[in-house]
Amino acid sequence: MTTNAIFKPKLTTQVNLTSSDANEETTQAVLNVLKKLDGTKTVDELAISEQSLSQEEVYNLVQSLEEGNLLDDYAPVDFVSGLDFILEIEDLVESYAKETLYVNPFWELCMNAQTIDDLPEKLAIGMIIENWHFLFRESYFDAPVLSYVPNVSVRLILNEFFSEEYGHDDILLRALNFAGFSRQDMLAAIPLPETMGLCNALAYWAHSDPLFFFTALGRLEGQDRQYYSFILACERVGHSDGLVGPIKAHADINIKSEHGSLTRSIFQNIPAIHQNDAKRLKQKAKLFVDLYNRFYSGVLRYYLSDAPTLRTISLL
Repeated sequence: MTTNAIFKPKLTTQVNLTSSDANEETTQAVLNVLKKLDGTKTVDELAISEQSLSQEEVYNLVQSLEEGNLLDDYAPVDFVSGLDFILEIEDLVESYAKETLYVNPFWELCMNAQTIDDLPEKLAIGMIIENWHFLFRESYFDAPVLSYVPNVSVRLILNEFFSEEYGHDDILLRALNFAGFSRQDMLAAIPLPETMGLCNALAYWAHSDPLFFFTALGRLEGQDRQYYSFILACERVGHSDGLVGPIKAHADINIKSEHGSLTRSIFQNIPAIHQNDAKRLKQKAKLFVDLYNRFYSGVLRYYLSDAPTLRTISLL
C-alpha cells in the first residue's frame, strides 16, 4: 500500500471496536478515520488529520481494511456538468464570433443598410437561396442524432425539434417563388461551396461527434437573433413583403418554438461530461465559427458579383 493512495469503502461497513484493550478515545479516533475514508483524502492526509493516532496506527488500520477487501483504490472522476460545460463553450464561441462573425462584411452591410442600393435585391434573394439549400439538406445532419442512444431525454428533445423543423424549406420557397424561382428550379440548383461545406461539416459531426454537433444547434437556430438583422435590413431598405414575409415567418417560428435555446435544453439533460471530452469539444469550436463565417462571406461575394443568381450545373 502506498501512503499517498486514495481509498473509499466498497460497502457501508460496520467495524467492531469493542475489544477489551480499546479505550473510548481510541475508538472515537478510529471512527473519525473511517468517516474520512470517502475517496477524497490520501492515507498521509488521514494520518495528519487525526492527531490522536500515530501515522503507523492509521497505516495499519487502512492496510487491514484493504487486506479484508473492504476498500477500493479510488481516483476522482474528472468531469463537468452538461450545463456548466455549455455555458463555457458559449463564452468561447462568443469570443471567436466577435473576432470574425460579428465583423463579417455581410453583417456590417445589413446593420448599416439604409437604401435598397445598400442591400440589393440580388443579395437579399441570394441569402434566401442559400438558407433554402441549408434547410433542404437539414436531414443530412439532423437525422443521425434522432436515434441518440446515450440519453433518452436528449433523444426526445431532438425528435421534437426535427418534427418542428420539417418542411421549413417550403416556407422560404414561398419567397423564392415570389422572386421567380419554382421548386423545380431550386431542385436543379446547387449551393455555394461555403454552404455545402457547412452542411457537410455538420453531417460529419452529427455522425462522428454528436456532443459537438449539439453545441452548434443553438447558434444555427438563432440563439443570438442575428438572422433578424437581415430581416430588419430588408424591411428598412424597402424590399417587398412577398420576399421578406416568408423569411420573417420562418424566424418567428424559431423564436416561438425557442429553438435558440435548444442547445442549452440538450446539455441540461446531460449530467456529466468528462474533462477530456470537454477539452476536445472546445478545440473544435473555432472551426465551426470559421465555417459559419465563411458561409456569410460566400453569400456576399457571389451575390454581389455579375454571376447568375441561381447556380446550376449547366452554368459551371
